[in-house]
Amino acid sequence: MMAGLLLTALITGEECAWSGLYDPRRLAPAVREAPSFLKHQAQVARHFVGDRLRPAPPAEALPPGEGAVVRTEGGRLAVYRDDAGTLHAVSARCTHLGCLVDFNAAERAWECPCHGSRFDTDGKVIQGPATRPLEQRDI
Repeated sequence: MMAGLLLTALITGEECAWSGLYDPRRLAPAVREAPSFLKHQAQVARHFVGDRLRPAPPAEALPPGEGAVVRTEGGRLAVYRDDAGTLHAVSARCTHLGCLVDFNAAERAWECPCHGSRFDTDGKVIQGPATRPLEQRDI
């Protein structure tokens, strides 16, 4: 709707009250938001690199109802042990942009610390921005 109004105003030469808000040449908002944006991107970079360097516990040590990112020969896996003692393994890489997920024990869900995607214990997307589930893996 707004695109139609803006294009009509450009074609007819009329002044649109909203044109300044959608002007791609505006700099004030970008300059004002730059420190916050850069701080967030630094946190993302810390998780993207730091989570891969953190030591991982062995999958066998997980108690029922707990999950952790573990290191295997094939890389890192997000492993959850259900109340019956069965291990469930999925890829630890978020399908949004590849950060490693963390386990939220209170909600029994995998969460991406970079952009907030959430997955159930079998990798199904609960909340985006991710749109694809975590891949099932054998352990």
